[in-house]
Amino acid sequence: MLDCQWFDGHAGAHHFVNVLLHALTASTLFLVLRRMTGAASGVGAFVAPFFAIHPLRVESVAWIAERKDVLSGLFFMLTLAAYVRYICAPSVWRYAVILISLAAV
Repeated sequence: MLDCQWFDGHAGAHHFVNVLLHALTASTLFLVLRRMTGAASGVGAFVAPFFAIHPLRVESVAWIAERKDVLSGLFFMLTLAAYVRYICAPSVWRYAVILISLAAV
């Protein structure tokens, strides 16, 4: 609804927001994989771009009504990031962040 309030019927702006969210998701995936593996190159450098251009993900970005899929992917990556951070230093607050981000998925 927020997009409709801001952009009215301009489809290009809706697509741009989807592309931005998808780029943020792919970047978050790269950062999570880098933190999980401990290497800047390697797995993350291959998986994140492959995820970004995979036809199943690109279709969701191109289709304006599929915003739910793009947002779900972003919150899933944020959940993974929160989980990796929790594993490194467990605390109740970090676990609460995992639960909140998982609820947003």
